[in-house]
Amino acid sequence: MNIKLELLKSYIKDYINNNLQDFEIDASEIADSKAINILAEIQNIIRNENYSDFDVVEKIVCIFEKYSIDAGFRHDF
Repeated sequence: MNIKLELLKSYIKDYINNNLQDFEIDASEIADSKAINILAEIQNIIRNENYSDFDVVEKIVCIFEKYSIDAGFRHDF
């Protein structure tokens, strides 16, 4: 863990949150479209018969990482 990087991320997050108060954004629309993209990518992987079960799990974890979603510790190697 890089403490300086974690502090910088926290500062940037707080700065953005504090300065975008009046910025109109449809969070549901963004989340829904991102969720649909994630599900479509996962579906394509599951449907691909060329992948082993291990490969399917690995590729799904990679999708989670791509979208900065924590996949947990089970598949951390």
